[in-house]
Amino acid sequence: MVLDSEEMLVRREGVWTPLSFGLPQEIQQITRLGVNATADATNVVAVRANKALWTALESESGGDGDLRFTFNKQAAGDVLSLLFQSGWGGRAELGLVGDDDLRLKVSPDGGAWHEALRVDRSTGRAWFGLGATRRETTVLTTSGSWTPPSWARWVEAVCVGAGGGGGAGLAGASGTARHGGGGGGAGGVMSACWPAVNLSAGLSITVGAGGAGGAASGAAGGQGAASLVKTGAQILLTGEGGRGGTGGSAASGAGGAGGGGLPPSNAGGASSVSTAGRRAGGGAARWAGRGRRGCGLNTANAAQASGAGGDGAMLLLKAAGGTTEGAAGQTAPWLDLHWAGGGGAGGGARTSGAGQAGGAGGLHGGGGGGGGAGVTAAGAGGAGAAGVVWLTVVG
Repeated sequence: MVLDSEEMLVRREGVWTPLSFGLPQEIQQITRLGVNATADATNVVAVRANKALWTALESESGGDGDLRFTFNKQAAGDVLSLLFQSGWGGRAELGLVGDDDLRLKVSPDGGAWHEALRVDRSTGRAWFGLGATRRETTVLTTSGSWTPPSWARWVEAVCVGAGGGGGAGLAGASGTARHGGGGGGAGGVMSACWPAVNLSAGLSITVGAGGAGGAASGAAGGQGAASLVKTGAQILLTGEGGRGGTGGSAASGAGGAGGGGLPPSNAGGASSVSTAGRRAGGGAARWAGRGRRGCGLNTANAAQASGAGGDGAMLLLKAAGGTTEGAAGQTAPWLDLHWAGGGGAGGGARTSGAGQAGGAGGLHGGGGGGGGAGVTAAGAGGAGAAGVVWLTVVG
């Protein structure tokens, strides 16, 4: 060691030369190599560093510009992998682990391992342990704009139109026939699926408002507004609003038609002065519940029972229609599983005084119940429920 020049010399063939001079061009058959670390029998190559670089030998230096690492194991049942650790505990392993299929495993603690990916060596088919599809749903209850995320491949849309309002019952003197108002029709449901690449400009969303219930004696309920999905001026999808129930008269109180859909939604119940209202059955194929008719009075001043509101369609949990006179339809209990609300129950007729108001439709798209007939005043129709737009992104 020469301290003045801070270099180490070695004597070769009677001459002192720097150690770096004349290093061998090859090092063969060494059994261990430690770089800033101590290699051992298990880890025969050990490197302790913050960075490492491998670069291809360029063609001008005698190479071909490529760089390929080759790893080989003896037999299919052996392990050939890269093990990634954190704090000396395994967190991920990638390679041919126990067979010749490519596998990726992950671990929270280095003890329990979960296989995330396997690629069949014969077919190239990939298998994902917990599935590979990403789905995210946005529920829009107000109008606005929406753009699919960059990772989206498909966009699934569901439009539910608003429910129609129930018609008001008829008020009049005893001894005359007075029908209750007809129930409002349920909002229509339509669905579609589009490639996300076609929607890069974004979508314009309109959420339909529920139809108002008829207020004055014999007044019809308002129609529910349609829910729309548009790109620019082009309408891509429409969930029609349910029609309003007609107001009660001496002759009838017809229910409003359901909004168009595949299949069409439930129509509102019609009023009667001769038979009691019957409970409406639950709709199929995601229909919203219809509003039920209001109770009527016959010429003998006898009140017929009003009908219960129709249940919203059941996917997993249904929204019940109003079950007692004038009760509102229920909102879907789990909005991430089911969107159709129950219809409002019809209002009860009164042999004196004012008829009872119909129940409001439940969210989303439930029709309002018809108002009941009365003597001094009629029951108002229940309001229809607003619609909704669901957008599910699949990537």
